[in-house]
Amino acid sequence: GRKTLIVRKVGRTLRHSVFAQIKQVIYDWNVEGLFRIPKSKTDFDIYGPNGNQYIFTGLDDAEKIKSIVGITDIWIEEASELSEDDFTQLDLRLRGKTLYKKQITLTFNPISALSWLKRRFFDVPDKSNISILKTTYLNNRFIDEEYVQVLEDLKTQDAVMYSIYALGEWGILGNLILTNWEIKEVPQEPRYYDQVLHGMDFGYNHPSAFLRVGLKDGELNIFQEVYERRIINQDLIDMVKPLVTPYDLIIADSAEPDRIEEFRRNNLNVMPAKKAPDSVRSGIEWLRRHKINIHPSCINTINEIQQWKYKEDKDGNVLEEPVPFNDHAMAALRYAIEPLREGIEPVNETLIRALANAKIYR
Repeated sequence: GRKTLIVRKVGRTLRHSVFAQIKQVIYDWNVEGLFRIPKSKTDFDIYGPNGNQYIFTGLDDAEKIKSIVGITDIWIEEASELSEDDFTQLDLRLRGKTLYKKQITLTFNPISALSWLKRRFFDVPDKSNISILKTTYLNNRFIDEEYVQVLEDLKTQDAVMYSIYALGEWGILGNLILTNWEIKEVPQEPRYYDQVLHGMDFGYNHPSAFLRVGLKDGELNIFQEVYERRIINQDLIDMVKPLVTPYDLIIADSAEPDRIEEFRRNNLNVMPAKKAPDSVRSGIEWLRRHKINIHPSCINTINEIQQWKYKEDKDGNVLEEPVPFNDHAMAALRYAIEPLREGIEPVNETLIRALANAKIYR
């Protein structure tokens, strides 16, 4: 009889995260015969045999949230994506009588000591109605060795980031690379922009990231993202393909030419980034000279840009090199602006078609 609302800031991020996790547990326990699991890409609520319901939605679907009644539980995944007002509105959904004790579960990484989560749940003197469970990668027996090594490397790369991301401590990051950005409701229609750019960084254990960036009056506007972990290349193609035309140029990570070729065979115009020895530094310098607006739906880009920082040596001296951690959307952003940085002008559709068919960059 429990009715659980499972929420993230943006609804489309649910399918490949918590929905996939719950479905996997059902199959691992061999109890799939007891549950009704939809196969539709738009409807992915799960119903149990004893009246239990798991209802998945994003805060970007306000009408669905308003229509749900009788909720006994709320699970907020990646709670740090939400504002305090978002949480308050969800808390109000638990009002009313039910047969069961009500509860809200928030799961998140404690990134910033300035977060409302710390003030509201950790810094209060009375925690009688709050239960806090802290775990780190050292408690996680399912974590892959590659990611363990990435976290261990933070010990020598950046002590503050190691304490936050590996040990789960609250902290404040300094030496941020980009501060010339803001979250803004920019248009998500490509026709609004003088030029639309696309960048993509490949991953599997680490996320794959794809960004759409519009140039308008000298400002960069990140208006759409795809950001998923543990998906194969065809899944990524299926996510990216509806967002672009075959003539849109996508600049991608040159380290995986086989994945680029698979995109091309799916009629997408993907070209490898030019990774010159100084390309990271010059890309950062170019970005720092331009105002950056980020649509609120691009939550992973926002998470990355607010913690993208320079390394420090053992004496505290700031190095001109980013910490190589949680920088997949940032890599996609650097790739996307490569045509602008190299002075490549927008071209007409006829020439775009010729370039796409010839599979050349310029």
